[in-house]
Amino acid sequence: MRKLTSIIAVAIFLPLLAPAQTKYKIVVLGSSTAYGIGATVPDSSWVGRTKAYYKSQHLLDTLINMAVQGSFTDSGVKLLPTALSYNPDIVLVNFPSNDIVADLGVPLYMSNLRKMYNTVTAAGKRCFISTTQPRQDPTNEPTLKVARDSVVMEFPANYMQFYDPLVLPGTYDINPLYTVEGTHPNNAGHRLLFQAVLAAQIISIPLPLVLTGFSGQRTEAGVVLSWVASNTDGWLDFFVERSMDGTSYESIYHVMAVSDGVTKQYSFTDQNPPAVRSFYRIRTVTDGGATTYSTVLSLDALMTRLEIQKVYITGGRRGITTTIGIPKDGTFRLAVFNTAGIPVKQQSYTGRAPAVTLDVPLPSLPAGIYFLQIATSDGQRTIRSFTAL
Repeated sequence: MRKLTSIIAVAIFLPLLAPAQTKYKIVVLGSSTAYGIGATVPDSSWVGRTKAYYKSQHLLDTLINMAVQGSFTDSGVKLLPTALSYNPDIVLVNFPSNDIVADLGVPLYMSNLRKMYNTVTAAGKRCFISTTQPRQDPTNEPTLKVARDSVVMEFPANYMQFYDPLVLPGTYDINPLYTVEGTHPNNAGHRLLFQAVLAAQIISIPLPLVLTGFSGQRTEAGVVLSWVASNTDGWLDFFVERSMDGTSYESIYHVMAVSDGVTKQYSFTDQNPPAVRSFYRIRTVTDGGATTYSTVLSLDALMTRLEIQKVYITGGRRGITTTIGIPKDGTFRLAVFNTAGIPVKQQSYTGRAPAVTLDVPLPSLPAGIYFLQIATSDGQRTIRSFTAL
């Protein structure tokens, strides 16, 4: 009987011996997007999703949303003492566009964000600053992108990328798929912002590796990318992202996949790749909102063969205009010959790949057929005829 009593006592007290998991307190400062405008219900907003997700992971104690619709960054500065009085572990700051649209300027906008960040971190707390967000406002769209870049440069390890997921590729506009009225994100847009919060790792959670291979190459059809997904669990979103500087990425393709226990191969062809050096990566988002990235592929600039693409006479017989495709930046030799092989014009030029257009003056020429020749220092040569009338 004594032995049984001891076993029962151990069983009762075992839970008390398990290590307690840290639970965090979060305060949100911001304007209408953080308040939840655009979401049909608060739970669908990025703040609501963030709260629900970390609660489900048993990592969140309390989330206090102090966002005020229509407010500016100076409002966040004024609310800081109250925010810190809650003794949060993390402060999230989201003022995406009001300062810029009100023409307060990027310097003041950044100054106020800096004040909030420095005050929070000086108090021993963690602070994450969201970038700006795109919106349909032709006057201020470029400035919102400049402000985005300023936030990324100022807070490289503590920013939430709220601009890139929402922007319409190739423009400054907010993608109509993700907005209610051209300013605020809809439910789908808020979901993307929630995923950006997870990507910022405000609370670090180990994420499963779902990409086992990612490769790409330039072909005549464009840049062909392929990747392999294995050991996935549930629904996945794959976003192909492209950059021309290796820092700022835009999403150019989206595909959904579901795990059936089989390793699968995926592919995508970028039919309009930049001719310059470019970078690609895969962003993977699980149905739970967990985000991870592939390695980055770097593809060299598109190499063109040496060719005379166009040539035509200008000013009677006094000159030609020619467009020349060149494989790399450098100096080349231009020569014009008559049918007897005698040069009537020779000159060196410097051009930048992939093509250069030149206006080439010529001496007075008799009517007839002539040959334009281009030769590079590494021995490449091309020739094309033209007629002087």
